[in-house]
Amino acid sequence: MAHSLILICMSLGFNFTPAAEGTLVLNINNLEAVRGSIFVAVYDKEDNFRRKEDPVVGRIIPVEKTPAMQVVFEGLNYGRYAVAVFHDQNGNGELDTNALGIPKEPYAFSNNPVVKWSPPAFQEAIFDFQKPRLSLNLELKRWKDY
Repeated sequence: MAHSLILICMSLGFNFTPAAEGTLVLNINNLEAVRGSIFVAVYDKEDNFRRKEDPVVGRIIPVEKTPAMQVVFEGLNYGRYAVAVFHDQNGNGELDTNALGIPKEPYAFSNNPVVKWSPPAFQEAIFDFQKPRLSLNLELKRWKDY
């Protein structure tokens, strides 16, 4: 009976293959100081990326050394993603900005787009994740460095 049910489901086009997943390794470079935390978020939709809410996965990691750290996300489903990172140096849980809205703390995005006057569009930061293991280098920069 179970064998017949499986054959029927297969003939109807049901796919029993588990979603492919892998490991995403983020190499975050240019850490300036051993203080505060790194906020890392991985997004799969443009709407969430622009609002900075509801990432697929995210982490807050205390900075324990400079000039680089590695963040690993295992079991991430294959797909298209964009990564946003900032170094919360004063530990207040926010990317601090001045009166003009210019960030005062270092930040980075996947693909390291040039972002001076506004955050990048999702399309500028998007990458395809289709391998068992993918490593990306993200270069933290201050606004004045772009």
